[in-house]
Amino acid sequence: MIVSFLNQKGGTGKSALARTLAVEFVRNDWSVHVADMDVAQSTSFQWAGRRADGELSNAVDVALYRDVNNLSKLDGLYDLLIVDGKAFADTHALQVASLSSLVVIPVGVSVDDLKPALDLAVGLVQKGVDKEKILFVISKVTENGEREAMFSRSSIQNWGFKVTRGWVPLKTAYSQTLDMGKSLTETKYKELNAKADRIIKQIASKLLEK
Repeated sequence: MIVSFLNQKGGTGKSALARTLAVEFVRNDWSVHVADMDVAQSTSFQWAGRRADGELSNAVDVALYRDVNNLSKLDGLYDLLIVDGKAFADTHALQVASLSSLVVIPVGVSVDDLKPALDLAVGLVQKGVDKEKILFVISKVTENGEREAMFSRSSIQNWGFKVTRGWVPLKTAYSQTLDMGKSLTETKYKELNAKADRIIKQIASKLLEK
C-alpha cells in the first residue's frame, strides 16, 4: 500500500504527519518505508537520522527520491510505503497521487492555506484521481483558532471532500519533539499525544479501507 502526503505549500504539517504515521505502523510490526521526495530540504530524511542517533525504539526507514518513477518499484517491497511529497506540489503530485491508495492533504486554517489545498485536490480529481481516496487533515490550529478550524472543515466538506475529525494544534511541544527525532504521538504531554493519535488512527482507518 502507498499513502502520500501532498500540498501546494510548505509548512502545513505534511512531513510531521507522514513521520508520525510511519512510527505508529512500525510500532504495530509493519514493514514501513518513507520516500522523502523533497531532496532539497530532506526534512524526513534528516529526522530519521536524529531518531537513529537518539537510539529511539521503532526506527523508521527513510530515503531520498528525486524520480517518482522509482516509487512504483518499491510497491510490494514493504507493507506500507509512505510518500512525503515536495514542499510545493508540482507535476510530481499527479504521478504520486495516481500510485497512492490514499492521498492525505494537510491544510492550515487561513484562506491562503485552504485555497491552494482545495485547488490541488480539485486538480487531481479532474485529472482522474478518485475523489474518495483524498483525505484532508486540518493542522497547525492556534489556541483560539477553533472557529477558523470549523470553517475550514465546512469548506472542505462543501467541496465534497473527506476531512478528519479534530485537528492538530499548533504547539511548541510538537516542534520540539520532532527536533528530537520523535513523532507527534511521542511528546511528554498525554493530551497532545492523544490529539495526534486521533488523527493518525483516522488516516490509518481510511487507508486500511482501501
